[in-house]
Amino acid sequence: MIRFTLKKNSRMTRDKLYSISIDVENFPSILPKYFKSIIIKKSIGNEIFVDEKIHFLGSLLVVKTKHVIVRPKIHEVHILSGPIRGSSFVESYDKISDGTNVTIDVSIKLNGISKLFLPFGFLIKKQMARVMDEFLGCAEKFVLDSNDPKN
Repeated sequence: MIRFTLKKNSRMTRDKLYSISIDVENFPSILPKYFKSIIIKKSIGNEIFVDEKIHFLGSLLVVKTKHVIVRPKIHEVHILSGPIRGSSFVESYDKISDGTNVTIDVSIKLNGISKLFLPFGFLIKKQMARVMDEFLGCAEKFVLDSNDPKN
């Protein structure tokens, strides 16, 4: 298992950033480079079960996920199928004086042939950090665009 934590600050308010991060259905609009398809299968209480096609590290992964929403600041993503079944991403959104501190605790479990990538955990961490940076940038742009009276 590969485990690491990513931390970044955003100028966005926690509530706005959190609402974008749990809007699972809009992931392909916010990060189309990575989220190719999102099909929500069912929603029960604070859990959303999703079929996802994700482009990551040069591969298209088809996975089933469970998103757990713990308001007002936790978003958990659990991978239920595919080559990284058993992996999880726990996002925490904490208010700070000038925005939000985002922390993602990543646990990646490689299964089957994907175990060959175990020695390359640093590449997975680097890619995850890039996705996090791109998400924060896209979220900020999304908010600016949605506040633009021309839209």
